[in-house]
Amino acid sequence: MKLLPELLALALSLAPAHSVSLPGPGSRILSRPSNVARQDNDGIHLAVSPVCGPLSGNTSDANTGIHLPLIKTIVAFGDSYTDGGRDDGGPLAPPVVVPPDAEAGGRSTDGRVWVEDLAAPYNATLMDYAQSGACTDLSLWPSAIKQVDFLGQMKTFLSQSNKLDPETTLYVVFFGINDFENSKTDGEANLQAAAQVILSQIRILASTPTSARKFLVTDVYGRGTHTPAGDAMVQTIFSGLHDLSRGINSTGAGEGLDGKPAGPALTVAFAEFARIWDGVLDGTPGFEAFGYVSTDACITDCSITFCGTDGMCDDPDHYFYYIPGHPNKEGHQLMADYVEEALTRCV
Repeated sequence: MKLLPELLALALSLAPAHSVSLPGPGSRILSRPSNVARQDNDGIHLAVSPVCGPLSGNTSDANTGIHLPLIKTIVAFGDSYTDGGRDDGGPLAPPVVVPPDAEAGGRSTDGRVWVEDLAAPYNATLMDYAQSGACTDLSLWPSAIKQVDFLGQMKTFLSQSNKLDPETTLYVVFFGINDFENSKTDGEANLQAAAQVILSQIRILASTPTSARKFLVTDVYGRGTHTPAGDAMVQTIFSGLHDLSRGINSTGAGEGLDGKPAGPALTVAFAEFARIWDGVLDGTPGFEAFGYVSTDACITDCSITFCGTDGMCDDPDHYFYYIPGHPNKEGHQLMADYVEEALTRCV
């Protein structure tokens, strides 16, 4: 491919030198680096909007005061939807697909993941600890295939003794998909426990020495599927955020309970990605309204550890899923756009 040198030069100029992996002789770049601004997101656009509501009510989109232009650092925990290809908070590899590997720099998509798209416009530093296949707590799910969870990500983060400004650091927490999938084998009883794990880890981050104060929690546990137990899990998280925003047990020391004074009131936000998945997959308004031509996966040549480009579709930009169950880079941009809209409208 004649453009290979130019594309590699661009990738090198946009990423830290030590994070770039060069393709071998004869390799070709499947898609342009996702760092390049996509002016129209390849025609893919939001066809749904956030539905704002109070944290004291039913699950909705909400924001108690997070203002992205003031954020200088984003610390992210989650699964493959948030995994940027490195799980120790360090600089990420360029989001470039180098066949036969379909995953861009270790990501489960063909470009940046949504949290990268969220950070980029504000030049915020992203520290990503997310891991593909992660659930909240492995002890809840004996059937879990990948032995990674939120607790392990927290252990990595806390062991680094990072000195981050609580006022300019946003902590992102995005779990639920793998907990829900595991519950299909292990039973739904522990979905409530999974919700409590998310809230308890937020309390740990809010306590010393981290003293975090700003949190964004997102969810799309069923990816177009809803169950009473799954919805109840999300409602528990949402209601828990309401307590945290009022300083109720916000660092796990029982503040605001049994006559104790309230603790620090955390600034929290919730973005309900299920609105995108429901809109694309459930026919209202339908995938065409977003600019997609198919809800299928562009690539189906996948195992637990590898996805290949052989036999991929001709139009990955307009298939909702890039690999099974995982949105393409345009879908990740939609997720970032949705969060920005929710944070702006739902204050």
